[in-house]
Formats: sequence, structure tokens, C-alpha cells
Amino acid sequence: MARDEEADQESNEEVKKQPIDKIRVAHLMQVLHFGGKENGIVNIVNNTDTELFENYIITFIKGGSLHKMVKPERCKVVSTGRKWGNDSTLPFKVAGKLRENEIHMLHTHAWSTLIEGYGGAKLARTPVIIHGEHGTMKDDSRKHRIIQQFIWDRFDKILSVSEVLSDQLSKRIGYPREKIQTLVNGVDLDKFIDHRHVENYKDIVDLPEDTPVFGSVGRLVQVKNYPLLLRSAKKVFAKIPKARLLLVGAGPLYPETKAMIQELGIEKNTVFIRWRKNIPDYIRAMDVFILPSFSEGMSNTILEAMACSRTVIATDVGGNPELVDNNKTGILVPSDDDEAMSAAIIDLLQNTEKRRKFAAAGRKKVEEHYTFQQMIRRYEKLYIELAEEKLNLSDDLKEKIARWRQKENVQQTIPEMEAVEEIE
Repeated sequence: MARDEEADQESNEEVKKQPIDKIRVAHLMQVLHFGGKENGIVNIVNNTDTELFENYIITFIKGGSLHKMVKPERCKVVSTGRKWGNDSTLPFKVAGKLRENEIHMLHTHAWSTLIEGYGGAKLARTPVIIHGEHGTMKDDSRKHRIIQQFIWDRFDKILSVSEVLSDQLSKRIGYPREKIQTLVNGVDLDKFIDHRHVENYKDIVDLPEDTPVFGSVGRLVQVKNYPLLLRSAKKVFAKIPKARLLLVGAGPLYPETKAMIQELGIEKNTVFIRWRKNIPDYIRAMDVFILPSFSEGMSNTILEAMACSRTVIATDVGGNPELVDNNKTGILVPSDDDEAMSAAIIDLLQNTEKRRKFAAAGRKKVEEHYTFQQMIRRYEKLYIELAEEKLNLSDDLKEKIARWRQKENVQQTIPEMEAVEEIE
């Protein structure tokens, strides 16, 4: 331990001798495949202030469906090249990329990059290390909990995407709650404003406007629990034969999902398509958006559905209750409960006024608390504070940070002024 601390101190002192003009931040990921966590990271690197930050994404595996969404002028993507199966050389490969690109901050994400990222950062003597948790916890054994407790305590900052997740991490991993900082997700409202004002978005899947449609969008993986949605859908169709399920997704469980739709005999009432680029249009084709997950950190898809002014039904897990106010912006149901889920879907499909009321409240909540700009500023603020603490910043960079803070203060005062006017 003493040697590790000594090495860290020497590394930090060495970096502090060299004034830097930009803060080089690298995010460590397995692969750039589609997913809520991955999409969030791409959004961060594509939108942080280029005067202050130079962004990198380091992946274990080259390529991925989201690779083309990274703006090359804002972020450089590099791959370590992972061997098939367990690759004990990964920490050394990560260290090589960190040294090669002279990274100041490494941001690891979830269990899948924690150990390799920590080892690589220590080998490369990276001055600042940050770890983020996004909803799926590795608490299946005492060994994994102890490993996380040990490594997390050696990071400069531990993050989670919701207050509920922060509480759960503390309870289930056994890590002090006060050491976990919550940085909630945000959604780009401009992307989800209905600029087209199409009369019938259900045309996109060849359905009449008066068809009751419920559905979901997401990655087809076990934690998302789409079997719950399919079983519930069968019960819905028994009550409302005219209803349709719209499911948009891709992932390893695509064949199993397709087979289950046929086994349940609901293929005639189901529109099941692979991933599409114009996701907001497909969400708008739904009267009710469903998130049936076993576990969630803070769901980007819930935020996106609320931003599209669609009512949400979600399982009462993870950060979902922070987003969905039960019977105000949507409905929460117990995890893996077919009866509760189907009853909630039937209720909302048959009550247009309730849907509209919930949808309007959901959109307002996103506008007030979960905008994309707010999320980006939260990450920028964190990185700036850690850089000021750990790095030697050039005078030019200090001036740019001062201007950033000035702009930040102005943006924060505008909503407060509007709130005062409303009260008056």
C-alpha cells in the first residue's frame, strides 16, 4: 500500500510540473455496441466543451454499432485488441493506450472495465481515475463485493446515475454511501421535439390511427426482461383484441424473443422489428411505453419516452421511481408481475385523458430536471474540479475554465428568475 501511494504521489507531482492546455479524458468500454450506458458515454464525448476537454474512448474490442455515432472531431476511439476469452494482458494494453495518448483522467464504467481500468491506470500512472456504475451490480459473491470495496476506495470518485442506485450500491456492495456521487442522466430535448407534427405516427408500422399501441425500445438482453412484456401482452390482447404490441430492439436474445412471440401465439398482434435510426418516431407510434426491466440505473429510454410526451409504465426497480411518479407521470408495477403489468396497460389504453395527463407531466419533469445540457454540465463540472485538484493547468486553461463558470452561473440563474416570476 505504501508503495502504491508513493508511486501515485510521484506520478501526480510529475504531471503537476507540466502545465496542460486541455484536460484529456478517456472512457473505458468493452465495445461500442448499442446500449443505454454506451449511448450515454457517446453523448458525453460528443458534447463536452472542446476548449476544455480532449476526449478518448478506449475499447477492448474494435468496432461496434455505436462507433459511427462518435464524432471524430470531438473524440478519438482506440482499441486495445482483446484476446478470445479471458485476457490477462488487458491491464497492460490499457496502460499502453493511456501512456500513448497522455491521458489525464480515466473514466471506467461498471464491473466489466473496473479491474482492467484500475490496473492499467496504475501501470500508466494516470493522475485521475473515476468509476461509474449504471445499474447492473456485481454483487453475486463475497469475493466480488470485496474486490469492488478495495478498488473503489482507490479511485478519486465513484459515480452512480441515480440516488436509488447509490443507496443500493452502498447496501449491497458494502461501500460508504457518502463516497458515492450521483450524476443523473439527461435527454436531448431538441432531438425529441415533434418537429414533423405528423397526424398519424402509426403509419410508420402500417397501423390505423385508432389502433391502441403499447411497446418498448431497447437492447434484447436478460436484464431487460422482455418475456414479462410478451406474457402481459397476451393478457392485453384477450381484453383488447384490436391492440398491438410494437417492439423495437436488437441484441443476443433476438432469436429467443422471436420464438417466444410465436409460442405465445401473439405474432398477429405484434410488430417486432430490429433497431432503427429514427427511434423517436417509433416511440411516438406508441400510446404507452413499457420498460419491464429486472434492474435499471437511470433509464435513458424512459427519459426519451417522456420527452416524446408518451405515458410510461415501468417496473418498480432501480432508478425508475425517480423518473416515473406513480399515477402522476406514469405507472409503476412490481418486478416480473404479469397481472399488474397487463392491468396497467389495459387501464391506460382505455383511458385517453389519463394518458394525456401523465404524458404532459412527464414531459414537464424532463424539461425541469433531466435535460441533456444539465447532464453535460454536471460531468464537465466534475472533471474540472478533479483537474484543478490533481493537475497543473496552464494560465490559458484557467481562463477558459473561468469563462465556463461564468456562463454556467448565468444559465443557472435563468430558471430561478423564471420561477420567481411565476410565483409573483
